[in-house]
Amino acid sequence: MTSPVLAQEANSDETVLQTILVNGKTAEKKGFVARTANSATKTTTDIDRVPQSVSVVTRDQMDAQGADSVGAALRYTPGVRSEAYGVDTRYDWFFMRGFSAQDNGLYLDGLQLHSQSYANFRVDPYGLEREEVLLGPSSSLFGAGSPGGLINLVSKKPEDEDFTELSFIGGVPQSGSVAIDVNRVLNEDGTLLGRLTALGRLGETQVDNVDDDHVFIAPSLTVKPDEDTRITIMAKVQKDKTGTATSFLPYGASVGSASFGRIPTDFFTGDTDFDSYERDQLMLGYEIEHTFDNGLKFSQNTRYSRVSTDYETLYGVGLASSYFSTYPDTLLLRQALVADQTVGTFQTDNHLEGNFNTGTMHHHVLAGLDYSYEDFDNKYGFGNDPSGNYYALDLTNPVYGISVTTPDYTTNARTRTHRLGLYIQDQVDVTDKLDLTAGLRQDWVYQETEDRIANTESSNHDSALTGRIGASYELFSGFRPYVSYSTSFNPLTGADVNRNAFDPETGKQYEIGAKYQDPEGRFRLTAAWFDLTRQNVLTTDPANAANKIQTGEVESRGIELQGTVSVVDGWDILASFTNYDLEITRSENDDQGMTPIGVPERMASLWVSHSFTDKLEGLRIGAGARYVGRSYANGANTLVVPSYVVADAGIGYTYKNADISLNVSNLFDKHYVAACAGDKACYYGERRSLQAKLTFKW
Repeated sequence: MTSPVLAQEANSDETVLQTILVNGKTAEKKGFVARTANSATKTTTDIDRVPQSVSVVTRDQMDAQGADSVGAALRYTPGVRSEAYGVDTRYDWFFMRGFSAQDNGLYLDGLQLHSQSYANFRVDPYGLEREEVLLGPSSSLFGAGSPGGLINLVSKKPEDEDFTELSFIGGVPQSGSVAIDVNRVLNEDGTLLGRLTALGRLGETQVDNVDDDHVFIAPSLTVKPDEDTRITIMAKVQKDKTGTATSFLPYGASVGSASFGRIPTDFFTGDTDFDSYERDQLMLGYEIEHTFDNGLKFSQNTRYSRVSTDYETLYGVGLASSYFSTYPDTLLLRQALVADQTVGTFQTDNHLEGNFNTGTMHHHVLAGLDYSYEDFDNKYGFGNDPSGNYYALDLTNPVYGISVTTPDYTTNARTRTHRLGLYIQDQVDVTDKLDLTAGLRQDWVYQETEDRIANTESSNHDSALTGRIGASYELFSGFRPYVSYSTSFNPLTGADVNRNAFDPETGKQYEIGAKYQDPEGRFRLTAAWFDLTRQNVLTTDPANAANKIQTGEVESRGIELQGTVSVVDGWDILASFTNYDLEITRSENDDQGMTPIGVPERMASLWVSHSFTDKLEGLRIGAGARYVGRSYANGANTLVVPSYVVADAGIGYTYKNADISLNVSNLFDKHYVAACAGDKACYYGERRSLQAKLTFKW
């Protein structure tokens, strides 16, 4: 379990993932099947020996499927509902095992990208080597987070060879991009490596009047002063200029039909003079690894991250006829929103790992301390027109360029949060076949908020002890059943009617599963059953509907199946199936016993691609289909959002140092609603989109 993964060369007639050992870490280079996921244990451990559901989206998979966002890369991953609210150029939306992981479930190189409100971090997938998915509570290593799991994005880093990649990308909806990835060995002895990844895009969206312009630059430098030390410095600078492509649409005119039919998928519900989302994002950090003479290894991962957003829009709040019976259903009422928000975060994660024996058992122990400081400057406001009415838009004859009064800030606050965590993990080879993984973590969270409008200050202290214990046993070569129990916590802001601060939400999960990976690394099959409970959920106070109490509870039970195959003659196959039983088990909102709004309980996907040899060498084709089951648009589960199936396809050809490819999402241009967050907030899924790419490599 704890020994390094050795380099494995592919036979000439097989597509086998090649693994290269780099200072104790693995950099898997080819294929869809990954052997390791450092996120699962913060050590280099084979995936099949981790007692938790783990999936990896490799660079090859992202390229083959033309993934142009972090969410798009996860479309074929079990347990993850990516692109949950359809087309959105502002953020990536995720549900994991039925629970939202939008704010605190996204990580970059092992450090959390904690988003707040409209100030959301977003990462360009072109700068990534892989995406690692851990399903279920993971607080024992990572601290506060979603009970459904986390997604760790792994950046491209400098490598030990010179290469250049230059790409020209065009697409429908209309867009044009230029991307470059340059890596160089900067000195003769190979101890200084540099890499630059960058992408620039001018684009449109499927929604009229909403552009999608984007610039991303990521330089990195690695220094290897000796064979036991590696220091990598990384920066990421990003700027986005877009608008509100995710329109708030009423159920009765999107899933259902109004008197005029359904609102078109390209219909713009905002206003051309009052719709802008601008994001400035900066990340600067470093990673240090050093192995001492006694085998003890020290790692430090530190980063400063900052995201600033300036947002204004008019968003739909429902048809006029749903508020006033005398009004026609052709009028959409809108409310103004303005937000100016900034999140700045300093994080550092430090740990030691070492090996020792007790009798016949071998231990790989990890002990760490991490700290983060977050400064959230939060200014936003909602408002109607000066007369107190909503801004109305005729859906059959829209008029844009109206006068919109910028609302005053209804919230103007600064929140500073300190988080400190101590953790320890022991991976034990009990016998040649039996592995045991156990971990504990203690967290302390201190938060202070300054309300600039009320001129008040408040503070809150939270602490939590979380853990994980699991075991796996190799019944026969490559086949390992496992069992585990894990817990999570997530601090909440706010207080009850008596001004008592809310306790953190908690999660607990039982999981039983099995993994099979063939010895040659050509395929992996996994199956998991889990029982996950989320507790201390905020719900309406029955004695005062304006307040909240913590009596809510939601349960998620289900199975997840996945097959990832890279076999002989250039075939790659991805297959997944997810089936949940989601239930609100405690609530004061009249929805006890119901399924949570907007979350499908069944998903399935299949992708098959083939790279030709012999006379057609250089040609590759791929196709897939994604099924998402029905969900609900209201707490009573009477408004159903239908299930849907969409198909994707890709074709490419490589000749010498040139590669040309075409990827199509939603091949047959399926018109569907991705989900609803309520009966007045439904969101269309992505219509057919095309991405053509010409790449030169040398």
